[in-house]
Formats: sequence, C-alpha cells, structure tokens
Amino acid sequence: MILEVKGIRKCFGGVVALSDGNLVCRRGRITGLLGANGSGKSTISKIITGVYSADCGEINYNGQCVKYKNPNEARQDGIAMVFQNLSLVPDLTVWQNIVLGAEQKKGLGLDNQCAKEQSEAIIHKLQPGLDISKKVNQLNPGEMQIVEIAKAISANPRLLILDEPTAALEQAQVKNLFAYMRELAEQGVSMIFTSHRMWEVMEICDDVIIFRNGENVAGIDFHEEGKDAEKIIGYITGDTKKEECQIGDRQIDGETVLSIKGMNYGKMLKNISFDLRAGEVLGIGGLAGQGQNELLLALAGAYPELKCDAEIKGRRVKLTKPVNAVRNSILLVPGDRQLEGLFLKDSVYKNTIFPKLALKRQPIFTPDKKYRQECEQMVKSLSVKTHNIDTAVGTLSGGNQQKVVVGKWLSFDINVLLLADPAKGVDIGAKRDLYQYITDMVREKNTSVILYASDSEELIQYCDRVLIMYEGQIVESLEGCDINEDAIVSASMCINKAKEVG
Repeated sequence: MILEVKGIRKCFGGVVALSDGNLVCRRGRITGLLGANGSGKSTISKIITGVYSADCGEINYNGQCVKYKNPNEARQDGIAMVFQNLSLVPDLTVWQNIVLGAEQKKGLGLDNQCAKEQSEAIIHKLQPGLDISKKVNQLNPGEMQIVEIAKAISANPRLLILDEPTAALEQAQVKNLFAYMRELAEQGVSMIFTSHRMWEVMEICDDVIIFRNGENVAGIDFHEEGKDAEKIIGYITGDTKKEECQIGDRQIDGETVLSIKGMNYGKMLKNISFDLRAGEVLGIGGLAGQGQNELLLALAGAYPELKCDAEIKGRRVKLTKPVNAVRNSILLVPGDRQLEGLFLKDSVYKNTIFPKLALKRQPIFTPDKKYRQECEQMVKSLSVKTHNIDTAVGTLSGGNQQKVVVGKWLSFDINVLLLADPAKGVDIGAKRDLYQYITDMVREKNTSVILYASDSEELIQYCDRVLIMYEGQIVESLEGCDINEDAIVSASMCINKAKEVG
C-alpha cells in the first residue's frame, strides 16, 4: 500500500466539501476515483497534493504521515497530479512547459538538450508527431491536455493522480494514454484516475473508490468482485429507483414549434436532430462539456458557419446570426450571466430593454414610459430585489442578476426559450422563483422550453423529455418515468459501451 487517507474533512466557509474522506491506493495499481459532481473527488485529490489543507484527518504516504504545504513539496516527494485546469504557460514551447520548474543544469546554464530528449520521449508515447518546439498557444485543447499530462509524468512520480485527464482528448489520444498508464503501472507506479466516462474506468482501472456527498460510500476490487457497471452507478447515484416518476403523465401533443435536422458545427456538434412541440420542456443532459452549451448557442445564432436545416412552425429559418434567432423569437438565457447575459454597469432597466433593439420595427423615439412599465412588471413578477429599476445590475446578488437575464424576455412573444443552466450558482430561493416563473409560462402561454441543467434533479423535476449528449452527439432520449437519476447517469457515461468492455 502506497497511500492511505483516513477521516479527511474539509469545509469552505459553511459548505462541507468532505465530511469523512477515506481512500486507499496500492502500489502498481490504477484506482478509479468516482462520484457525481461535487461529491468531493477533486477536493481530496488536492488535499493529498497540498493544494488545500485538511481541517482534520491524516494522510499516510509510503509509510509516513505527510502534510504537504504546496504541490511542489508533494512533487519532490514523488506525488504528481494532472489538474482539471491547465497549468501551462501559453508563450512557452511544449518542451519548456514539460520541464518547467524541474530544469536540469549544465555548467552555469540549463541542459536544454536533455530536457528536449526527455520531453520527446514522453510525447512520443502520448501523441507521436506532436512538435515539442511548438508554443502551447498554437495547440488545440486536446494537445494542451497531452502536454499537461506529460508534465506530470516527467517528474517520475511514484504516485500519479489524474483528475479527469481525458475530458478534452479524442479516442486515439485516450488509447495512447491508457497504454502509457499500463506501462507505468508495470513499473510500480500507482495511479488515481478520475473520469466520468464509465467505459474508461472499466477498461483501465484495477479497482474503484466511490464518493457521494463528501464521503466514500464503496470500494470495489475488479480482480476479486468483477466489473459491474450498474452496481457502480447505483453507488454513485444512491440507488435511485427507476419506477419513481416526478413529473406525472403530462401529454404533449401540440404542434411542432421547432424542427432541427442535421445540425453540425466542427467537432462540437455532430448530426443533431430533434423536434420541439408547443408547451414542451425539453431537457438537455449529460456530463459537462459534451456540447450542451454549444447546442444552445447554435440555436441562438452564435455560429455563422453552422450547418443545419431549421424550421419554426413549418417556416425555414437560418440560425447563423443572433438577430435571426431573436426575430424568430428563439431567445437565450446564457450560462454565464456576467459575461454573456448582462451589461453589469448599466441599470436593470437598460438591460431589460436592450434585446428590443434587434426587433425589425423600431419606433423613431423609444417609448420610455411603456418600457419602464414593462420593466417594473418584470421586477414584480420575478421578485427581483432591487432598490429601483435604475439600479446598476452589477450591484444585485447573483440570483437577482439571473432573474433579470430571464426577465428581459418577459415582454416578448416567445417561440422557444433556451435556458443554459439557469439556476447555476443561485441560492435555493432564487432557483424556486426562476423555475416557478418558467413553469407558469409553459402552463399559461404554452411556451416551449429547451433546458440544459448540470443538476440532473432539475431535469427530472421539470422536463417532459430529456436528450442526453455525449461528445457532441445525442445518444439517448428519455421520457416520462424513464427520466430518473440512474438512467441519466447511465446514458451520460455511455453505460452500454462500458458493459461491452466489461
């Protein structure tokens, strides 16, 4: 046993990230660290490597109790980590990034030749042909991730922690990484591997440890107990019963409002096709970063080079400009309210009337009195807490800012309302108000909604149908009582593919 972590607790303010974290990793084995978003996986990995300090608990590494002050201390002791967020310097070359902070000296200078040879040897195994003399800012996201992985491997660690290293990688890159991981394991290197792709876990791991709500709830040794993907999913989700149905049997039989056929955009969206009916709440689910935000942005006209056959109520439309989407009443509530949804220095009122400028027919003079009345009504309807409508929107709380992002569409006749994780980062009260408003629109105005939510509970509670996305494609469609935690997680992780591997 190279690592044993016992009773780790960590709080950030009043939020408990880890309540009782325990983890064991054996020499020369690859241990999967699994769990839903927010379960504590990244937190315990960062505590092991000295990014965070634990509030209590102990870490035994290589027979000694350790407590690292920073990742450099851990690295010098043989523990390296591949973080989710890249730690590369864009203006340096591939090889310079790989050896950065661990350069070898030659006389009075640095041994650059040795550094290049070392970098080339690692890169050749991870991605043959990648030019180590290229600057990082010239690489695509997958290549940057390869460099990040190579940087950790170059430290010759005894324990290598990989926190979702494959999220940006293509299949060929994953295959090369797994081959290298097996080689390292044969050399006695221990690894902790985190991934939301179940088939990857089933293929590469020797055992798994599963976290839920800040503590580990199970450990499974594949060599002794075999590979049972459904069992793992049950531990991750807490054994949600498939027969549970929270949305009832609402019949959606209205006209088709939006029809999308063959939507393609680079590598992010691949052959997307679906229909949306009047009064339907269509959910978009799946693991983060699988093309959900890109889909909503495409529908909102953000990509001029988008290829797609689109119809609104039987009429062809081009979704290549935001103005086209707005004029056809396809309206977006973006995922990042501060960067994409608001002018923070402007007032609530100005933020509310700004979308009207895209309308075809503009009055010569702005009907200020009418618009102010509409804004006051929006503030009242959504319970926006503000001194008045002339208050700068940037001074409001996050939840009230989000209400303004949604509420600015209140006076429009909406064909399709696009919601990109609308309740992300808002408090429980604001979330309740937002979804009550959206539910009222659907029931009273027969509004059609496309909702992407990173929290599957929102999809379960509010959606009539859920499309699961995986690597830019729709891989599953769930309806009625089939919309449950188990089904969403299984489809998100491509569980059927995992079963084939297992």
